[in-house]
Amino acid sequence: MNARLSLAATSAHRSAAEQDQSRRLAGLLLELARCVNPDIAIELPPARLEDDPRMDALRDVLMEREKAALARLQQKFDDPREFADAVGSVLPAAFTLAASRSDHLGQVIAPTVERATQASIRKNPRTMVDILYPVMGPAIRKAIAETLDGSLQSLNQALKYSLSWRGLKWRIEAWRSGTTFGDVVLKHTAVYRVDHIFMIHRKTGLLISHVSRDDASTQDPQLVSAMLSAIQDFVRDSFDESASGGTNSGGIDTLRLGDMLLWIEEGPSAFLAAVVHGNPPPSLRVRLRESLAAVHAEWAAPLEEFEGDTEPLEQAGERLRPCLISQGAEHQRKFSPLLWIIPLALLIALGYWLTLRVIEGRRVDSYVESLQAQPGIVVTNADRRGGKWLVSGLRDPLAAQPEDLLAKTKLDPTRVAGRWEPYQALHPAIILKRMQATLNPPPTVTLTQDATGVRASGTAPQYWTDKARAFLLTLPAGAPKVDLSALQDVQDPDYLRLHDAIEARLIHFENNVARPSGSQEGMLDGAAEEMRELIQVSRTHGFPVKVTIVGHADATGKENSNLALSLGRAEVVRSMLRARGVDPLLLAVRGAGPLEPLKPGASVDELSMNRRVSFVVSTGE
Repeated sequence: MNARLSLAATSAHRSAAEQDQSRRLAGLLLELARCVNPDIAIELPPARLEDDPRMDALRDVLMEREKAALARLQQKFDDPREFADAVGSVLPAAFTLAASRSDHLGQVIAPTVERATQASIRKNPRTMVDILYPVMGPAIRKAIAETLDGSLQSLNQALKYSLSWRGLKWRIEAWRSGTTFGDVVLKHTAVYRVDHIFMIHRKTGLLISHVSRDDASTQDPQLVSAMLSAIQDFVRDSFDESASGGTNSGGIDTLRLGDMLLWIEEGPSAFLAAVVHGNPPPSLRVRLRESLAAVHAEWAAPLEEFEGDTEPLEQAGERLRPCLISQGAEHQRKFSPLLWIIPLALLIALGYWLTLRVIEGRRVDSYVESLQAQPGIVVTNADRRGGKWLVSGLRDPLAAQPEDLLAKTKLDPTRVAGRWEPYQALHPAIILKRMQATLNPPPTVTLTQDATGVRASGTAPQYWTDKARAFLLTLPAGAPKVDLSALQDVQDPDYLRLHDAIEARLIHFENNVARPSGSQEGMLDGAAEEMRELIQVSRTHGFPVKVTIVGHADATGKENSNLALSLGRAEVVRSMLRARGVDPLLLAVRGAGPLEPLKPGASVDELSMNRRVSFVVSTGE
């Protein structure tokens, strides 16, 4: 004990933190000492306990084991190798405990693992290739082989039937269904039947499910599954190269015994064995593979934990039943030659109907062309509606009648209808017809059509020439040119005689009197007779005529009074002529007053001559 105290008295200088802990420990030891011997508090004042070497020695004795443990822990922390060994011994248990409690640890570690994997692959891609090669190599070779087998089979069948009548029908079927010609050929030529499908557990070799056709015969399914598993294991043990460093680890996928074919499709937990009679197409293997994948996707856990209890997997067999398909050979039935009469008759009727339609269409086209060639007709539409042809457009009233043109064709008039909107055509031929219908030219006038328009030639009376010029004023802008320069003015002798006779007559009046004197009755009778004859001449030659009664007054008196007096004299004469049988439509009145004197002057005779009524004969409207 004394030796330990001496060693404690000569210890090195402690740090400030250790001194604080020593003070607290000294206080506790002092309380412990007081409980043992109350006189110690009197002999040892508290202010000097901190510097008492005996207390330090007592403290070292009591904390010796703890200090040793702390020193060992400090050494492990300071030495990286010892610290790594300590962490590595508890790290697996820590990972297991953290993973069982939550997924937080995996979420934290995943990005680090991904970055490490990516860095490793970028650094040495060959490593990943070596890892995937034993699995991907056989799978790729198998997929390529199956694809080539299916393609060769499809190519052989397509070449066999490509130039036959059946091949033509199958090409039409492929075009309508959107598939390839080879697939359609395989569909019709592959003769096969799937009789049994076994689903067997890979690890235990026990039968999980078995489906078969109703008419298929088989042995005990359990025995068959055991034999298949034994054959698979035997082939793997005898010929698998993976055990000797090879890369192939698959089993049997095809067995053939005569007409019977056994196809095997393997999955992660189970494999399918299909018993097929005949030559199935490659699409059957695809269906088996898809069905097996669907079973694994829906019953993954029961398949992984399977130990012979098939109750959780009872519904899996229903997923396999659609694979029990078959394709029978097409039976070539012989038809009686009489049965060809019906389609032949239908074909002939169809050909006859099409021929009639084509002929009718051509005749309609010819009819439309003849309409288009006619001046004054514009065809805007010609189509078939409700079993009839409807031809519509624009037609001038003076153009040719469409019915007359239709009669010249071989079309049935009841099957062609027309709908024409009226319009005024500006074609020279239509202008020519319109002039002939409106002007009614005399026989001495010839109207012809030339390249620029219409030309009138010959001789015509003045009234017809005036009528023709008035007609030209009614033509719209852009109308063809009508040339009247070649016409020669030749008047009708009867018209000229009556014209001159009527205009030579004068009816005289007394001063400031609106009614003629009795001596003028003979003059009025002669004027009326000539006017009635003029009306007959105009009607005979077909031109309108007009007689204007002009009243006059002398220069004495006011001008307004003289104008009213002259108009009154003209009205009185018109009424007297009407009373003598002259058509009132022929007569017109006008008051000239003193503005048109017969003899200017202020003598009595001159004034008497100016108090008169004169006549003016004109033609036209």
